[in-house]
Amino acid sequence: MMRKRILISLPVFLVCIGSWFLLSGEPPLWKTLSGSNRNVQTGHHLVPILCFHDVNGAGPYSVSIQEFRNYLDILKKENIRVWPLKKVMEHARQNKLMKQPTMAITIDDDFENIARVAAPILREYDYPATFFVYTKDINNHPRGGMAWEDLHRLLAEGFDVQNHSHTHTAFHEPRPHENQEQFARRVTQEIITSREILEEHLPGHKIWAFAYPMGYYSPYLESRVRDAGYDLILTVDAAPVDLTANFSGIMDRYTIQKEYVDDPMAMFYKQIAYARQTYKSAEVAQVEEGPEHGLK
Repeated sequence: MMRKRILISLPVFLVCIGSWFLLSGEPPLWKTLSGSNRNVQTGHHLVPILCFHDVNGAGPYSVSIQEFRNYLDILKKENIRVWPLKKVMEHARQNKLMKQPTMAITIDDDFENIARVAAPILREYDYPATFFVYTKDINNHPRGGMAWEDLHRLLAEGFDVQNHSHTHTAFHEPRPHENQEQFARRVTQEIITSREILEEHLPGHKIWAFAYPMGYYSPYLESRVRDAGYDLILTVDAAPVDLTANFSGIMDRYTIQKEYVDDPMAMFYKQIAYARQTYKSAEVAQVEEGPEHGLK
């Protein structure tokens, strides 16, 4: 008799519970337990930052014009969006995922070819880039090397220019027979005086990022760069930016090279594979809004 009453009342009980959820606006219990009402977001969470050097030059880190074009052609063919470095940093700060596979392009050093050869090619593709330059060898006139006129033109065309030190030498540790005071003064010249020189010759342009020359760094140098107020420090440690990680103020870059890796193209496609990885989590609550690309 008792079993019969339970069977009869169970449908009534379910109707009552369902009506309560409907009227209260609360999600049904089975949806709450399954987690289907959670704010799950899916997007791309790894952003490789490419680092080029001399274009149409010589050396293990240089690429020919055709090789440079080939890399850019592959990015376009593989539907990899190229974004400004600063926008990637902003997404990393907010743990905001990308709607589509994304990379950033940086170019280092004071080779005249990067402003006079690489930049015009990047404009053809409508790809933004950040140029990291060191101040010691920038010329007042465009003869035989990077000149201030080149940097003004890069900024006018929508590219970014940031700091790569003053002398482009290793200053992550003291030299032999250099005392701590001498070493500290040298570091000041490399990370602070160089920024002052750039901002003096590029009025109105903020220097917010610092790239370690040749990738050399130390805890002391990192602390000095942070104390100098830079928003971002760049290494060449090759790891892609993880947009789900806590933002540390440091981003790694993958250096395009042709002598110190067995298969440069395979390594380049590995960066593409990173960019295509997807991430799904209820904890990451934001995905970028709207399509943005190009030199803006």
